[in-house]
Amino acid sequence: MNAWDIVKAVGSGVISSVVPGGGAILKIINSFLPDEKKLPYNATGNDVGAAIHALPPEAQASLMKKQFDVDITEIKESHSTVRTMLESDAKNPHSTRPYIAKGAFLVVAFSIIVIISLWAVSVFNNDVSTVKAVVDGWPFVLAVMTPFVTLLYAYFGVLKHEHKNRLIAAGGATPAPSGLAGILSAVLKR
Repeated sequence: MNAWDIVKAVGSGVISSVVPGGGAILKIINSFLPDEKKLPYNATGNDVGAAIHALPPEAQASLMKKQFDVDITEIKESHSTVRTMLESDAKNPHSTRPYIAKGAFLVVAFSIIVIISLWAVSVFNNDVSTVKAVVDGWPFVLAVMTPFVTLLYAYFGVLKHEHKNRLIAAGGATPAPSGLAGILSAVLKR
């Protein structure tokens, strides 16, 4: 990956913390800059872009030709993240939640298939009273299926939250508290 691609990808983020090996990349970029314009360790991608644009054209060209070995590091970090998540799943497998969600899905799917099939057969046979009963029966169907749909929605929301927490933990950070605890911790830090 060349220097300009890194600068565009990072944007307003701090290169040394966002890009693996960002400190070494900053040292190389600083080698092209005069002493009074050297970038600090906490320089952002925008700072680096401005510094590169301030260089003479030949220095810009030679810096743009430099290739950095960032892609390989990102692949290694991605591998370690996935490995950590898989090890976490192996140690703490989910027990009944997937089965409950599968049951709820089967009830919802079966109900929808039965209702649509009943409506289609009634339309095909010109049975107006059954078509009217099916069409007018949506409040009942909604009342029956709402708990199952809510259960499915909650299950996938929990999975999304757990997946996010595992990614944060695999990166070596602790997840920030959410809800009221998050608000209180943010206020107390000030």
